[in-house]
Amino acid sequence: MLPGRALFGFAGALTVLGSGYWLMRGQKKPLYCAFCNPSDLAHIVFEDENFIAFHDRKPDAALHLLVVPRKHYGTVKELTTDDQELVIRMLSLGQRLLREAGFSEEKTRFGFHVPPFNSVHHLHMHCLGLPFKPRYAELMFPKDGGRGFILSKHLIERLEKTDVDMKSASAWK
Repeated sequence: MLPGRALFGFAGALTVLGSGYWLMRGQKKPLYCAFCNPSDLAHIVFEDENFIAFHDRKPDAALHLLVVPRKHYGTVKELTTDDQELVIRMLSLGQRLLREAGFSEEKTRFGFHVPPFNSVHHLHMHCLGLPFKPRYAELMFPKDGGRGFILSKHLIERLEKTDVDMKSASAWK
């Protein structure tokens, strides 16, 4: 098993990180997170001190990038109103990368999987340059969001509301 790869299973996901460390959904990050510092990923398209962006290893669209903060966040459910600027910056970076790759705004989609529909316990935004490949992949990334996927712009709106508890089930309806 390669470091930083997720193992999928009905009961949940395990992530294999460097040094043989196994991270189960809900656990705190180890001292070293391979998803924050993916030196083994060959398809990095952007990196700076705050973010890294790379090609998804199993693309679901003509272009499928992941934008990842270097600081460890587990999932969208762990975000607070203080993290709204982080999501805005992730979206801005993703939009820029897809625009530079030749995708018009109408042919893009940006969002996050919501637990338990995420496979990696590290916050990452999907940046999709359409069309979907294969077509049924659109079911995982619905254009108006859905139960297991939230569009980045909708997440930003939710984070504006100071009274929303992102961990409660009602926040995701």
